[in-house]
Amino acid sequence: MNTKTKSAITVSIVAVLILVGSFFFIKTRVAVSQNRLAANITKAVENKDGKLFLKQFSKDNQNIKFSAIGAQSVVKDLHDNATDPTSEIGKIITDGRSVAGTKTDYSFTVETKKVMGLFTSYYLTTRKSPVQVSNYTGYGDDMTIKMTSGGKNQTVTRSQMSSGFFPGRYDFDISSGGEDDGSYWIRSAGDGETIDLTVTDD
Repeated sequence: MNTKTKSAITVSIVAVLILVGSFFFIKTRVAVSQNRLAANITKAVENKDGKLFLKQFSKDNQNIKFSAIGAQSVVKDLHDNATDPTSEIGKIITDGRSVAGTKTDYSFTVETKKVMGLFTSYYLTTRKSPVQVSNYTGYGDDMTIKMTSGGKNQTVTRSQMSSGFFPGRYDFDISSGGEDDGSYWIRSAGDGETIDLTVTDD
């Protein structure tokens, strides 16, 4: 066997090894199995890791404004209040069931997509819950809404409220006409239903 033939064989072997390695990398690292999705959810809840939890959702869901705040509140609720075993929460969610004992009956759906046209990858989706703010203070649109969740203190517009929230709890300080109207909160379930937030001067 001459040197040229040996080199060709070596290149072929290396190419096959790279191909096989890429195949297994995509299958185990890029494509997410249903079991791995469940394990990631459980790990996120066990560690109260909102970032990891949010990563299990579609890109569109991840990009919902304030989704990081909502995701953090969801894992806290699941960790602190669920009556189902924490170790089973991921499987419960990926099976399409509701976790018992939480403050809200969260609505998550398991979806699949093809990676490289070969591998099935599992992920979660949810629906945004619009918030309709009704102002009964007598000051009409002269209203300032500040989100105080997650250590934030940022102004939120009524348009942003109506565009919808990722599941979770969100806290607000609201004032109108220069007067403090108090603290309010909403809890989004991810079912797409509109939440009514009524602001009064009481």
